[in-house]
Amino acid sequence: MSRNKFALMLTTAMSAASVLGAGAASAAATNVNGGGASLPAPYIRGSADCYGVKTDLINAAAAGATTPSLVTLSDFNYTGAAAFDCAVSTVNPNARILYSSTGSGRGIQAFGSHDPLFFGDIDPNTAGIQLQGTVNYALSETSISATQVGFYNNGGLFTTSVTVVAPGATPGVGQYANPKEKYGSMIQYPFLIAPVTIAYDPVYKKVRQANGSVKEYSFAIRSSFVRSSGGLRLDQDTYCKIFNGQITNWNDAALTALNGKSLKDPTDPTPTASWSVPMQIAGRSDSSGTTSLWTRHLAAACASLAGNAYSDSTSTLPAGLQGVVYDKATANNLTPGTPGVYVRAAGNDGVAKYIDFTVAPGNTTGDSVVQGRIGYVGPDFTLPSAAITLANNYNLHTATLQNASGRWIAPSPSSASASFGTRLPPDSTAKGLYDPNSLDSRERANPADWVEGASKTSALANPTAATGYPIVGTSNILLYTCYASAKQFGALVGYLKWYNDNAVVTDSNLGILAQSGFAPMPSAWRKAISDTFLGNGSGLNLNVAKVGTGASGCSTAGVIGG
Repeated sequence: MSRNKFALMLTTAMSAASVLGAGAASAAATNVNGGGASLPAPYIRGSADCYGVKTDLINAAAAGATTPSLVTLSDFNYTGAAAFDCAVSTVNPNARILYSSTGSGRGIQAFGSHDPLFFGDIDPNTAGIQLQGTVNYALSETSISATQVGFYNNGGLFTTSVTVVAPGATPGVGQYANPKEKYGSMIQYPFLIAPVTIAYDPVYKKVRQANGSVKEYSFAIRSSFVRSSGGLRLDQDTYCKIFNGQITNWNDAALTALNGKSLKDPTDPTPTASWSVPMQIAGRSDSSGTTSLWTRHLAAACASLAGNAYSDSTSTLPAGLQGVVYDKATANNLTPGTPGVYVRAAGNDGVAKYIDFTVAPGNTTGDSVVQGRIGYVGPDFTLPSAAITLANNYNLHTATLQNASGRWIAPSPSSASASFGTRLPPDSTAKGLYDPNSLDSRERANPADWVEGASKTSALANPTAATGYPIVGTSNILLYTCYASAKQFGALVGYLKWYNDNAVVTDSNLGILAQSGFAPMPSAWRKAISDTFLGNGSGLNLNVAKVGTGASGCSTAGVIGG
C-alpha cells in the first residue's frame, strides 16, 4: 500500500459541537460554510483538513434533516517535494472549512438562495434543525448555464425551488433576494477533473459449503486486475445497451465477445450453456452532478442506439429508467430491483454500497445467492483508489472502456487529464492573462464560459483524445464576489489559494486528488484562476473580495456579503 494514504474513519452520529470541532483553539477558528457535490466531497474535506481545523464531513441525505454519516479524515501524508503530513500539520489553525455532502443539485440551490437549509441538518440527533451559519461557497459537477447566470443577475428561476427577484425588488413568499445585488458577481470555475467509473463487484455467486464456509465465484475477466481497472472490457455500444436496459444478463453474447470468453468462473460447476447472472443497474436517486456527467456522456455516446433514453445531460436519471430507491442507511442491501431499470440510491456512497455483494447464503449446505450489480460512481469508491485512500471496503472493480478513438482506456487521473486535453481557460494568452483582443470567443468575465456546459454537445461529453477516458467532467466551485466578514474572507481565500497552488493537492501523482482517482487542474488553468478570482491580476475586478474594497461593486452600500 502506498505511503500516501487517507484513513477515513466512519463514526456514529455525533453532537453538533463535535461536528464543528472541539477545544479552545478549535472553537476560536473562523467557520467557512459550504456544501454540494458528493463526488469530490471526501477530498474537499481532506484538503480542508490539511489547511485548517480537522472537521467531520457532513454526509447528509439528499433531503437534509436526516441522520448523516459522519466521516473524519485523520491522515494524509504527502511524501513528494516539500513533504507535508496532514495528520500533524495544519496551515491555518484559525480556519475551519465546513462541507455538507448533499449532491450537486442542493449545492446549486443553496448557492442561488444563500439559504443553508439546503445543506441540511448537521446534527439531527439534537432537537431542532442545526444549520451551517450561512452559505460561503458550493460545489457542483452540473455547470451553471448562461441562462442561470442571467437569472442570478436579473432575477428568475435560478434552479429548482429557487426563484430570485430582480435587483431592488422585495422577495415574496418562497422567493429569495437578488444574489448579485446582495453578494456581488457570481464566480464559477473548475476545481478538479473527475472520471466517472462503471463499477461492479467481481463476485457473482456465494454457496454454503458442508463445513459451514462460503465459496465465492467471480467473473472470469480476460486480464488480471491492474492499476485503475478490473479488466472487464465494455465498448460504447455494449454499455449503452446495458444502461438502456437492453442487456440484462452477464451471459450476454456481447460481453462474451468483448472479453474473449464466457464470464463464468471456471470453477463454477454450472454448465456454461445454462449459466445465468441477472444484471441489475444502479445509479443516483438525488439531484446529482455525477448523474449530470453520466447522462451527458450517454446522450452523446449512445445517440445512434435505437431506443436511447438519454436525450441530454440531466441531474436525474431518465424517468423511464427509474426504479426503486435503496435506503443506504439500512443495515443491508437486499433491496430487489428490476433488470433493465436503475435501483437508485442517494450519494455515490449509496450506489457503491448497493453494488457491493454483502449478502450471505442460507446456513444449509448448498444454499446459494447470486448477484450481478453494475453502476456508476466516482473513482474513490473503487479499486485501486479505495486501497490507497482506505475510504471504503466495497472492493468494487471498474470497467475498461473503449473510447471514441477506439482505444481501451481505464479510469485514472492521467486518462481524465488526457480527456480534458490542452484546452485553455477563457481569453488566455501565453502568460495566462486576460486578452480583450483574443480570438477565443469565451469571455473571462462570463461565469458560464469557465466550465463545459451540461449538454451532449460539450467537448467533454464524448472526448476524442486518443488516451482519454470517455466519461469525464469537472467539479466546479461556486463563489460570491463580496464577503462582509473579514475573517471569513481571509479564511476562504487562504484555503482557495493553498488548494490552487500547493503540491499536497496539485501533485499529479502523489497529491490528495491523484491518490483518490481525480486529476488537478492544469497549471495554465490554476494561473488563470489565481489571476482572475483569487487576485486581480487580470484587472477585471472579479476576484473574491471583502466588502469595502471596491472590487466588483463590493464597496456599494447595502452589499452585505457572505
